[in-house]
Amino acid sequence: MGALACAITAPAQVAITGVDYGTTTNGTDRTADNLTFLNQFAPVDYVDSALGTYSINGSLASSVSFRRNTSSGNANSANVYYQYSSTNDGNATVIGKGDSSPTLSEVMLSGDLSQGIRNPFANGTSKYESNIERIDFYFSGGYTVREGDAIVLFDLENYGDHGDGFRIAAFTGVGTVNGASNAPTAYANSGLLIDPGAMGDPIATPNGTNARYLVSSTTAGDNLASSQSLTSLDANSGTPGSSDLYLVGLLIRFTDLGLSVGQTIYGYSLMAGDVSTSSGSDLVNWNNTFVYSTTTDSSTWGNADFAGFGAQIARPVPESRLYGALLFAVGGALALFQQWRRNLVNSYEKENSSNTRARRNSASA
Repeated sequence: MGALACAITAPAQVAITGVDYGTTTNGTDRTADNLTFLNQFAPVDYVDSALGTYSINGSLASSVSFRRNTSSGNANSANVYYQYSSTNDGNATVIGKGDSSPTLSEVMLSGDLSQGIRNPFANGTSKYESNIERIDFYFSGGYTVREGDAIVLFDLENYGDHGDGFRIAAFTGVGTVNGASNAPTAYANSGLLIDPGAMGDPIATPNGTNARYLVSSTTAGDNLASSQSLTSLDANSGTPGSSDLYLVGLLIRFTDLGLSVGQTIYGYSLMAGDVSTSSGSDLVNWNNTFVYSTTTDSSTWGNADFAGFGAQIARPVPESRLYGALLFAVGGALALFQQWRRNLVNSYEKENSSNTRARRNSASA
């Protein structure tokens, strides 16, 4: 128990090195205030890492909740970034998922790498600081850990950087905390601290590596439907530069969080890296300012820009499947070669037969 209560500090996460997208769907355009969503969605089918290829096909979280210390006097804001196609006079057309009443929970459940949350853990009185102390991914009925299963997260980063730091912990019980239902009441341990720079190199976004981003800032908590203030984050005109933004990612296995195969949890939480904790019980009350700082800076532990991802569990692709796909490809190539060889032989035999008949006819003449 003592070992589990301590924070996990050994390197346990691995960088994402590639992403395979599925077929893009093009839904109906929807408008919320001054944002129009094109609803073009390219699902992430697979991710590559040093641990192998993972499929994004596991259990999906039932909900994502955002825990704020509303008594701290800080703003009740939300800042969401979007890949956009155009802007005009305070309005914008963005690429990804959205409806006429978008919420922050929908963003993080979307599995959409064209959008995400900007500086969620940054504290302050400005609308550009979201003042979120914790993000909880909840699985109704629980999730039982399987061998190799993992969480995949992406961060929107400046060119040349490899991810911001944060803490992640799995929770083993839920109930009512600070008036909120289905909130974590027990954690497996004090979690895993992810240091800055732990993620991989830039990966392609759904619309290419070189994408344009803006941020929409609202002041109504998780409700993103009105009072949107839009700010361009970058233009990414073609030549990578220090002001350009790119997606980087990492993979964390549940066993890296100090969990055992077969153990049941109810979800996992993301929080700032400056959370001061010595045991899992410290993490339960997000209003405890001795644990959850209300002065987290947006340039340090408050600046992880999580993409709208991480709610669906990733599962390792068996090597036999990879080998099978390789053998299938090799077998297909061999079949094509054999067909080409048969065609070549048949062509030669026909030509040879024709030449033989021609010589015979010439001799008879």
